[in-house]
Amino acid sequence: MIEKLQSAGLTLTEARIYLFLLEVQQAKAREICKQLNLHSSHIYDLLDKLLNKGLISYKLVNNTKIFYPANPEILLSKFKEKEEKLQEEKQDLDNFIRELHKLQLKKSNNDYFKYFEGTQGVRSMFLEFINSWEQNTTVHVFSAPIAYNRWNAFLLEYFHPIRTEKKIQLKLIIPKSMKKHGSEREQFPLTDIKYTDEEYPAEFAVCGEYVYILSENEKPYAMLYKDKNFAETQKMVFNQLWENTK
Repeated sequence: MIEKLQSAGLTLTEARIYLFLLEVQQAKAREICKQLNLHSSHIYDLLDKLLNKGLISYKLVNNTKIFYPANPEILLSKFKEKEEKLQEEKQDLDNFIRELHKLQLKKSNNDYFKYFEGTQGVRSMFLEFINSWEQNTTVHVFSAPIAYNRWNAFLLEYFHPIRTEKKIQLKLIIPKSMKKHGSEREQFPLTDIKYTDEEYPAEFAVCGEYVYILSENEKPYAMLYKDKNFAETQKMVFNQLWENTK
């Protein structure tokens, strides 16, 4: 219950106070402090915050405040407010991204190379690689444990659903030691997988004119190429590996 209340925007202590008042229906500040082992110097600040959130109310009896919990239905309205705020923030972000695109230089037709470093950097590389895909093509991946150990959840959430949506075939060679991750990918359509005894510290993938190479030293790093000739060469390498893998 406390976790649910925290997800609705309450702090841990605010959630405890609200639940306590729901149980007893009414209480004075000193009673709340005693039952929840709270410091008396903080209690009124906490109660004020709950009052401002509409989750409690009070009445005066002999100049003493007695606090009551609000109907739990108030939480639904709080959630709706949070949802509306998130929608507004999303719209603001969409508008901001459009403005950034206006500032972006026109893409050159020339081939290019990019280097990415660190966990977040490699995530950015994956996203750029995914965004380069065109409908009804094939992505070839010769994988390595590093991808599953660090980015498995991310790839399952972004890589494969987008690939399925764009009707892109996957040909994947995966080490046998990572077979459980291969089983996860077998659930997606348009997927052909072969398992190999070989295990390397780096992986590469090819789709269209794009190639990435992913590896790790002191920290993970990746290189993303857009080069038609290099991509064709890497496809030939992959196909040879595919033919030699059972």
